[in-house]
Amino acid sequence: MAFFTSSFSLLGAPALSRDVSTPDFLIIGGGVIGLSISYELARHGHQVALIDKGEIGREASWAGAGLLPPANQQHAWEPIEQLRGLSHRLFPEWSKQLEAETGIDNEFEITGGLYLARDPGEAVSLRMACLQYEEEGVEVLSLDAGQVAEQFPHVQVGEAVLEACFLPGEAVVRNPRHLQSLEKGCRQRGVQLFPQIEITTWNFEKDQLVSVDTSQGRFAPKAICLAAGAWSQRLADQLLDQGHFAGRIQRPEIEPIRGQLVLLDAGKRFFSAPINEGIRYIVPRRDGHVLVGATVEEAGFDKSTTPEAVEDLASFARQLVPQLAAAKQVRAWAGLRPASVDRIPYIGKLPHLGNVYLAAGHYRSGLHLSPATAVVMAQLMSGQTPEVDLGPFRVNRA
Repeated sequence: MAFFTSSFSLLGAPALSRDVSTPDFLIIGGGVIGLSISYELARHGHQVALIDKGEIGREASWAGAGLLPPANQQHAWEPIEQLRGLSHRLFPEWSKQLEAETGIDNEFEITGGLYLARDPGEAVSLRMACLQYEEEGVEVLSLDAGQVAEQFPHVQVGEAVLEACFLPGEAVVRNPRHLQSLEKGCRQRGVQLFPQIEITTWNFEKDQLVSVDTSQGRFAPKAICLAAGAWSQRLADQLLDQGHFAGRIQRPEIEPIRGQLVLLDAGKRFFSAPINEGIRYIVPRRDGHVLVGATVEEAGFDKSTTPEAVEDLASFARQLVPQLAAAKQVRAWAGLRPASVDRIPYIGKLPHLGNVYLAAGHYRSGLHLSPATAVVMAQLMSGQTPEVDLGPFRVNRA
């Protein structure tokens, strides 16, 4: 692979000249999806380059809480459930492998997860979700108010709980540490990582992408994959705004959905299972920190937090878990989740383009689905048959 000549810079990225880089695959986007695809492709001996407009692993992937709901691939019929099941099987394997290769513990842990509903509408939704889990062979323990009080004494709901269940197979991972292990694992497998690069021009011969010009040089891969999260829509539009593509290709529809989170410091961990209620959750960490999230907001690409949302999340946590009343509020942040219109990710080839792929739109499940997305995308890009039917994930599925 003819890469840009020169040694590594102090930041760990190769210093670029104006030579042409010719990797097998170019991955655009350095979040958990892009890193995972690069890691998997490199495992199979492919030469991979990854570029990102910012720092590696610093957007929605970093901002999330690391919840990994259970799934069962053996009993999953729908492709999205098969994808979840594959990820559920792969995550512990990847975590062990990454720690062995990099020495970084991503703090993967099967903790189980408590799910509560005090609102009638949320109770119906939770009941339906539990039934679906059971149909897929996932273990579900239904609880009444008394059992919640007995088994989870730190949770204060009283008789207000209308529906509750415990999922023993739920797991957690610490997002920043997982991203650090993936980044280091990619480097150790020979993946070239280039942060702080802007794409300027896409160069085509008919419907084949032949090269990509960037602010720091040209890449001429055999194929590329757009995996830039909420920014994938902009990249796809930029790519497809070429004259000979006009009106011919259905475009993906991905919008950013802001999620605000609050970090509390309880001093020590006094409960281990995350608590989920509706769209909100409370996730304890091993070091005594507690993550509370998350809002669901259409705010464009604004990643700022709001005092109202931060206060609402902190109050939710302290009301539900009274022992958190004394917990110090450390900080708050927001991430932009990449949401497709139907909340199903795009995984596959862009229509009518010979060598351009897309893996984006995972919404709130990017981290959870990242190992499975990496495996099926690596299979597809390598000319193999993916082990999950990717028809429902195609761009022109509507």
